Amino acid sequence: MELKGKTALVTGATGFIGGRLAERLQVEEGVNVRALVRQPAKAQRLTGLGIEIIPGDITDPASLLAAVTGCQLVFHAAAHVSEGVGDKAAVWAVNVTGAENIANAAAEAGVERFIHLSSCAVYGSLQRPNIDEQTPTRRRGHLYGDSKVAAEEAVFLAQREQGLPVVAARASHVYGPGAQLSIRPVQAIKAGKMILIDGGRHLCKPIYIDDLVDGLILCATVEAAVGQAINFTNDAPVPWREYFGAYGQMLGVHSLPSVPFALSWLIAGFYELKASMTGKKPALNRELVKFLRSDSSFSNQKARVLLGWRPRVDLTEGMRRTEAWLRAEGYLDR
Repeated sequence: MELKGKTALVTGATGFIGGRLAERLQVEEGVNVRALVRQPAKAQRLTGLGIEIIPGDITDPASLLAAVTGCQLVFHAAAHVSEGVGDKAAVWAVNVTGAENIANAAAEAGVERFIHLSSCAVYGSLQRPNIDEQTPTRRRGHLYGDSKVAAEEAVFLAQREQGLPVVAARASHVYGPGAQLSIRPVQAIKAGKMILIDGGRHLCKPIYIDDLVDGLILCATVEAAVGQAINFTNDAPVPWREYFGAYGQMLGVHSLPSVPFALSWLIAGFYELKASMTGKKPALNRELVKFLRSDSSFSNQKARVLLGWRPRVDLTEGMRRTEAWLRAEGYLDR
């Protein structure tokens, strides 16, 4: 499919991934981009790029049909990201019912391609290397991961029952300029609160934002992608000590403290108990501890073969670009 001249709706366009995607589509790919936005005041940057702002909310079906009518493409990037804690009803309303709502609207409008931004969390932390798309998804009681499983089920149901041409793009750990996942480590290290688990030997599965956006664009253009779920991750995982260590180097911090998993589990449990009494978000929770202890990794072979995709930005270059952005935005000393 040729993208130039097409009209695309992007949900989640005021967020990290959706914002970069909308920019690429509008500025570099010649796409007429509409951004579905809950709070138009947050969309000034998008407006400056010539992107059409459509007030709406994926949890409000009545606001969606007009937004997608006339679009050939929908990129669904809106999501409620949770680290295992939070209100299940709120997460489900956005991630599952919201996905169902926008998929139904897209089907009714007759869009040519619906690209759903999913997550490698759908595999349920199997603790296996090189997990590929033949691996069944599974729910394991993790709020965010389970919601992404249910969201995929909802959009593929729209494909089976309504003929919606769906592609599910399963992203791993996305970092880069604009990412909270790049800001928070810097803030934690500066505050002296960054602690590695088991020496940081467990695995981070990074993908630089522009590599993911390359993949999302290919999902919209390659005909063979329709009906597929596709992993997007770098060629190899890296230890957390290397990933977080890169942020430390930006700050002149050359080593980070470490605690054993068992102790971090107890500390996280204490923070959760304290949060339950104060009503505040815990500074650390056990789902995050389990995430930082994971030794799963994911295969990107299907993306390579089916789409001709390649990750172009390795961790060294990705961190160089991320550091430049963090410095320009004042998160690091100039």
